[in-house]
Amino acid sequence: MHAFLGNLGRSCARHGWAVVIAWLIVVAGLAGLRAGFGGDFYNNYTVPGSQSSQGLNVLQKEFPSHGGYAGQIVFHAKKGTIDDQSSAVNEAMKNVAALPDIVAATSPLSTSPPQVSKDGTIANGSVSFSVVPASLGSDYLAKLDSAVEPARSAGLQVEYGGGAGQIGQQTDDKSSEIIGLSCALLLLLFMFMSIWAAVIPLVSALFSVLTGLSLVGLLAAATNFPTTAPTVATLLGLGVAIDYGLFLVARHREHVDQGMDPIDSAADATSTSGGAVVVAGGTVVVAILGLYVSGVPFVGAMGAASAIVVAVAILAALTLTPAFMGVAGQNVRAFKRYRATHPMDEAAHEHSAFARWGKMVSNRPWPWAVGSFLVLCVLIVPVFSLRLGQLDAGTNPTDQTSRRAYDLVSKGFGPGANGPLAVVVSLPKGSSSDSNKTLLSNLQSTLSKTPGVASASAPDLNSSGTTASITVVPKTSPQDAATTDLVDHLRDDVLPSVDATTYVAGTTAGYVDFTERTAQRMPWLILAVVALSFVLLTVAFRSVVIATKAGVLNLISVGAAYGVMVAVFQWQWGSELIGIHESLPIPAFVPMLMFAIVFGLSMDYEVFLISRVHEAWVRTGDSHRSVAIGIGGTARVITTAAAIMVVVFTSFVLDDDPTVKMLAIGMAVAVLIDASVIRMIFVPAVMSLLDERAWWMPRWLDRITPHIDIEGTGGTPAALEVIDADPAPPSVTDEGKMPL
Repeated sequence: MHAFLGNLGRSCARHGWAVVIAWLIVVAGLAGLRAGFGGDFYNNYTVPGSQSSQGLNVLQKEFPSHGGYAGQIVFHAKKGTIDDQSSAVNEAMKNVAALPDIVAATSPLSTSPPQVSKDGTIANGSVSFSVVPASLGSDYLAKLDSAVEPARSAGLQVEYGGGAGQIGQQTDDKSSEIIGLSCALLLLLFMFMSIWAAVIPLVSALFSVLTGLSLVGLLAAATNFPTTAPTVATLLGLGVAIDYGLFLVARHREHVDQGMDPIDSAADATSTSGGAVVVAGGTVVVAILGLYVSGVPFVGAMGAASAIVVAVAILAALTLTPAFMGVAGQNVRAFKRYRATHPMDEAAHEHSAFARWGKMVSNRPWPWAVGSFLVLCVLIVPVFSLRLGQLDAGTNPTDQTSRRAYDLVSKGFGPGANGPLAVVVSLPKGSSSDSNKTLLSNLQSTLSKTPGVASASAPDLNSSGTTASITVVPKTSPQDAATTDLVDHLRDDVLPSVDATTYVAGTTAGYVDFTERTAQRMPWLILAVVALSFVLLTVAFRSVVIATKAGVLNLISVGAAYGVMVAVFQWQWGSELIGIHESLPIPAFVPMLMFAIVFGLSMDYEVFLISRVHEAWVRTGDSHRSVAIGIGGTARVITTAAAIMVVVFTSFVLDDDPTVKMLAIGMAVAVLIDASVIRMIFVPAVMSLLDERAWWMPRWLDRITPHIDIEGTGGTPAALEVIDADPAPPSVTDEGKMPL
């Protein structure tokens, strides 16, 4: 891999403009294809094989008229009552029914009983779409506004809820991206003291993210991706792409400052730091694709979109970044005055402020290790209060029509009306009509009297009389824990006594199934990601100790990030600063997605730091000195890279979606903890305590492990022995040495 990457970097640097033009053609071509053939993004929380999914299939088969994607048209009379403007309401719903992509639109005044609040001021009309409402743009929203204009002209407030509230509401993250990139540019300028060196990682990141998002958009035409997938992919893609470019440019600039030819320097940077990028980026991709272990298509698709963007970021780092290095030539060097006072050789690294810090920690490892561990434990404590759930429209900003519709429905019909349950009953074959009526009447009565139920509608029979549906309205909102308890109670205690096959379906029940399935699969995801990462790091560094240490520390880092997320969004510690004014449950997929992403990102810094420590260890055989050299040579880069990640992630708290805010805060905190407490304190302390044992590898495992020299050192340390797996303490001899 070392030779291949070196040749690749040399070729791209030597033909820099050709590579840049090729990337421009790819970016423009994919963007054009996406505009013409790209698909739409929409949320599908269906859990294959779940009770809600089975119930939905029965409903679609037995009640074809109930098909489509549901929405609400909510009317509010600020003066008088809805009945005073009944003709305007009926005309508006008639106009809506005539729009394209509408399956049915039912006036709230034509149902039995009418869907009008007790005070007569709020009416809830239903509408179903033949396509995913979120895929309809602003042009369709204008048509919908025109259709309900008679009601608004009559003085009624009209809002859109459910799927209708998603029409024309495409997410725009440009402000977050501009803020994040601007802050990243300032940090890069501060680190490199060179405009060229600062711009290269940013431009490479833009190329890679645009390419990756275009690929995701094209794939959306063939498969489903969630609406937040592009935002999450952008958030992650920008962070890792800038980091990968930073790693390469830092090594390249160091060589150029020492007098190396820019082409040779680009080749060397690609072969050394590029190898670390491949391992780190590969770990990120593997970790994110591990989301498919969840068995939930929504979660897997979210991970796939991010993995595509990260994979393109790796490719750009290995090809486009060296090309820019070749084009820039000597211009990547820092300003003359800065170069005169900041030498870039290894001796400078070993005696830098960061190296002195590393020596200070190494000289007294126990206090530093215990102290940092206690800090992390404190941050982990809130995790024990973690409540998983699903967010509803009540968490949306009040300037969105979906939130206003939610509030009106809650006021007029109770919070549970925003998430009714559908109890689907497949009646026994061969049973008489009278017995079926008795069964359904008794069931409706039982459901009405069930604690937590606000109302249960009369049974709705299909044309063949074999299946019935009863609408159950909870007393609590869809995201309330009591609603989840109600769904479980109905399934476990109430419906099993009915002499028929029953299902609890509907959007809210689907959310409950989604949460439960995701929570059940979380341990398997953790096991799969940790195991695969262990294998990758064992092969990369030929040390089971390093791989084990990385896995444990990364788990601690993720746990601390979970704790901060719970403190902010559930305990509301500072949540108002980011636009959250109530306690929120954590969507089940957020911890799962965060784990995969953060665990992978933690490997970035692990690989980058340990590869430098390993490189110094191979040359010197001195474990304490190699830690100092590694920290001295990487701490400035890791600190800058982490700062960039933090500002890029944090900039996305401007997004209106609370889920994006959670991911942004969680990942920003995780990176901050990992780059400071973990890499600058815990790792050097643990490496010093382990001493040469850090590089331990059983002989039998060493013989069967493929050899990957990610830094291209290819040597054997002066004092290294591959120790067999016996209880005897390790000793340093000249026997059994194995090349790293």
